[in-house]
Amino acid sequence: MLLLLNFIHVVAAFSAIASLLGFSGALWWRFELLDHPRPQYCLALIAALLVGLLLQQKWSIVWFIPLMLNLALLAPLFFAPFKVDQNSQAPTIRLLHANLDRHNSQPEQAIRYLKQQSVDLMLLQEITPAWLARLQAELPEYQILKAEALDNTLGSAILVPQQNQQIKVEQVQVIHLPKNSDRPLLETTVTYAGRPLVILSYHVIRPRSPKTSAYQEIEFDSVSTWSQAQLHQQKRVVVIGDFNSTAWSVRLRRLEKDSQLLNSQRGFGFQPTWSAEFPPLMKIAIDHCFHDRSLVTVQRSIGSAIGSDHLPFLVELRNQ
Repeated sequence: MLLLLNFIHVVAAFSAIASLLGFSGALWWRFELLDHPRPQYCLALIAALLVGLLLQQKWSIVWFIPLMLNLALLAPLFFAPFKVDQNSQAPTIRLLHANLDRHNSQPEQAIRYLKQQSVDLMLLQEITPAWLARLQAELPEYQILKAEALDNTLGSAILVPQQNQQIKVEQVQVIHLPKNSDRPLLETTVTYAGRPLVILSYHVIRPRSPKTSAYQEIEFDSVSTWSQAQLHQQKRVVVIGDFNSTAWSVRLRRLEKDSQLLNSQRGFGFQPTWSAEFPPLMKIAIDHCFHDRSLVTVQRSIGSAIGSDHLPFLVELRNQ
């Protein structure tokens, strides 16, 4: 028992140190990775505080400081930026994001999940030629507006119901952010509630080395610039996809500010999406939807497992 209690304090000490180092990603790319497991740090610190309380260890109050630091970053996710009128009859737009995983060993599970959904747009990622053929054959109720099927993780596709009444698709094009990027991003312009809405299916590089970590920052800066340009043209904006980063991280908090967009996760809690194989308390949220301030998130939910390492999510938006 004593060994277990000491182990809890050791984990808490690591969590406290990691909580501080997570702010120092500019010094070393691995520190940036420590910015993401903040919910898990909170669990470890709460456990250590409870142990200290039970054993009357007054010194254990030191865990309270890093706990409050982490909670201050996580708390905004539980408070919506706007009050949502649930009785409003105004039309909404429902979006589904799913990273299907090019190595998905259970494609039937993913197809079954997609067929069960009722959405205005499906934004799918890691689309390979095999995935594209499967979508064309097994989702006849959806039209593939645009697809970039690739053998690596960079492929994507956008689907719309054959019987679509909520939105009018005006344009779908491939863009690159930054311009020299080899990742094709799908930008869709639709008319929703009488006004243009630009929806970007966004996929960011995973920070696995100094080079990829630095490039992720470039990608975030590029999408912020893109968002500002769309807003300057009086367009409404949605950026949705796999950000490979958490909402409370330094990078995504800066992106939210620079892009002039809001995180749809606010008011809906953690809603973790990765990794699907992890126990619930070990997952983190790296798939997101950001939108401009003329829109409000009505509903947001995480979908069931689809054989991918990511869980899908649905978001329902409405005019303010």
